[in-house]
Amino acid sequence: MAVKLTGARQRKIPKMIKNSLNTIPDNAVLYFDNDWCAQCYGETNVVKDFTQIVGDVVPFYEINVNEKPELAQKFEVWSAPSIVLIKNGKKVDQFSKFLNFNQFKTLFNYYFSSLKSKEVKEHAR
Repeated sequence: MAVKLTGARQRKIPKMIKNSLNTIPDNAVLYFDNDWCAQCYGETNVVKDFTQIVGDVVPFYEINVNEKPELAQKFEVWSAPSIVLIKNGKKVDQFSKFLNFNQFKTLFNYYFSSLKSKEVKEHAR
């Protein structure tokens, strides 16, 4: 995990967990992509940028549907890019389209704002 200096403090920059989901976490963002999807390239950048801001509060998983079709089927993902939100161990929402950074931030704040630390809340504004 990379470390970013913020003022006099150091903060670990979280990264997405790739193709590994053995148990369903209590809270998570599942990002489904594939190797040939043009929109996935743009969405991957948005999700990675957002992971660096709030990934220490809610884990982000990047799942390639070609490599893990069983996970795509389990979460009823039929197109890429798709984002599945897990809250309290249950799928609460799914988006099968490109989301820009502000749309993603709004979505995250709606479902996970109560979990965010003070530092994350200030940075995500």
